Amino acid sequence: MRLFHGSNVAFKVPDLSVCRPNKDFGRGFYLSPDESAAQRMAVRTVRRFGGSPFVMVFEFDESRLDGIPVKRFSEPTIDWAMFVMANRRPDAPSGDHNRDNRYDLVVGPVANDNLALLFRQFALGLVSIEMLVREMQFKHLTRQYSFHTPAALAALRFVGISDVR
Repeated sequence: MRLFHGSNVAFKVPDLSVCRPNKDFGRGFYLSPDESAAQRMAVRTVRRFGGSPFVMVFEFDESRLDGIPVKRFSEPTIDWAMFVMANRRPDAPSGDHNRDNRYDLVVGPVANDNLALLFRQFALGLVSIEMLVREMQFKHLTRQYSFHTPAALAALRFVGISDVR
């Protein structure tokens, strides 16, 4: 399966040490099966940090995941929302998170900008978790694959780089 990563710099080898913490599924290397989503992320990253928009293309060999912990969310659920909140806010109480890389790979919906207001309202106690999940059912959410360890990254093979301009 082809996966795409949008960035403001071009590279061939992902470096987990430069990945930002407090992302949906924890600190990791995030890719999408949707090339246009990666292109949008590249443009957005350039607006925030400068550089030039690039999309890196990787081939993902799922057979190389045998024996490593993988967490999958097929759709937005209460468990998914609580997992995202626990990873985005390290002070949030939660039994399940990936701040410690307990999962080498996490796959699931992107809690994108369309959901930012809902997540803020939930964090402030203005909407319930049930309302948050119900409202997400009306949003078009793309999928993301987040690789958190060298063992997970070993399932990726660099294919090429596209200049988004």
